[in-house]
Amino acid sequence: MALLLLGACDIFTVRESELPGEPPPWNEYAYEVEHILANLQYCYMDSRNKIHYSGLFTPNYVFYFAPQDVSDYSIEPTWDRIMEQDMIQLLHNRYTGLDLDSLKIDEDDQISENEAKIYSQYTLRGNPRYGGSKSVILAHGNLELHLRRQGGYWYIEKWYDYRGSSGTTWD
Repeated sequence: MALLLLGACDIFTVRESELPGEPPPWNEYAYEVEHILANLQYCYMDSRNKIHYSGLFTPNYVFYFAPQDVSDYSIEPTWDRIMEQDMIQLLHNRYTGLDLDSLKIDEDDQISENEAKIYSQYTLRGNPRYGGSKSVILAHGNLELHLRRQGGYWYIEKWYDYRGSSGTTWD
């Protein structure tokens, strides 16, 4: 009787396989400063890229919090590459539709053969995964990225975060 029921369910028939989805945007080799900036943005906007996130940074990478945030919230002034990776994981766990304003190279930026300093304003938005679908601003401020070329590829070595005119950087 069981064999008859299983046969009637088409459980043993071969089904059509699904076509693979579109791969997430990514610059496999960051030969240009623009590539590393785009990859930084891609890690926020597509959660499938979070596995690449720590690869954007040098092994001795340091994030420097805004000095006012350190004093106002009694937090450590810096964190490292591992904590940076934990942060992107946490953001993707709590929010969907993350959007980091595109970081563009400006005439004030300093780019040499093996080092670069990028200055930019940024806004990070996301939709809370639980308890709301309205996009919220998660962070807003100014950043200073110090990049280094190693082995022909660009990596982020230091990230300085500064408050914008609206107050705190991270909400």
